[in-house]
Amino acid sequence: MITVLLTGAGVALADRKRGSWGILGALSVSQLALHFFLELTAVSAHGSGHLHGPPPIPLSPALMTLGHVIVTMLTALVMAHAERVLFVVTRLLQAIFPRKTTPLPVVTPPPAVCVPAPVPRTLAQLIYQRIHARRGPPKSPFESNDPMYIGI
Repeated sequence: MITVLLTGAGVALADRKRGSWGILGALSVSQLALHFFLELTAVSAHGSGHLHGPPPIPLSPALMTLGHVIVTMLTALVMAHAERVLFVVTRLLQAIFPRKTTPLPVVTPPPAVCVPAPVPRTLAQLIYQRIHARRGPPKSPFESNDPMYIGI
């Protein structure tokens, strides 16, 4: 459970540069949360009688608080320096390996040609076409382009 909470907090804080004060604040909150959760597990272990190993050494609350403060400040100092180094290395790598800005090719399917399907004629349409046929005199054979009538 503690690992899941710490992982979630680490992922939430890992998106940008925090600086010394941000790191110190995050570590202080995590120290308090871990101390609280470990106290809860120690109380439940003492209450149930399932404590394994030697009994805990009693420490004064002031000495424990001082230890937490010193360790938190030292850890924050180390992490702030590590963060600065990490961002310097990142900038150097970005200068050496610049991002490619060529866009990716657009992949689209070829356009489909829509050919209308032949519509079957109904009986009413056929009758209408027959009744309203083209009117006029029939073509004469001399007006035709048919080679059979040429030369008559």
